[in-house]
Amino acid sequence: KITLDIHRDGLAKGKGKLRVVKEIDGKSAAQVMFVVGTDENGFKHPQWRENLKLAIKLQQKLNEICPGLTRPILISKNRYNQHLTTGSLIIEMGGDGNTLDEALESAKYVARAISEVIN
Repeated sequence: KITLDIHRDGLAKGKGKLRVVKEIDGKSAAQVMFVVGTDENGFKHPQWRENLKLAIKLQQKLNEICPGLTRPILISKNRYNQHLTTGSLIIEMGGDGNTLDEALESAKYVARAISEVIN
């Protein structure tokens, strides 16, 4: 039902490392950001709004489960490969300064939100 491209966010070269965290039940979790590509650069992507709707639903569910875990949705002028199928999103699991444990902690909540939204 969905296709995810999972990344870590980062700052511009030479700007240091990005570490975004939220404490949940005494554990540090990497904050999560959804990235939605559009057709703004002139490349065909007629269904991008469907992907945006999914990102909004997932963000709302994550905020119900763990308030403050999400960062604002990034709507990009690039389409990436999200035009190939609806339900395509990029998820930034923290940044390049977050630890693996912080990303894995967030992954539990992201998986739960996805399960609740698509089922």
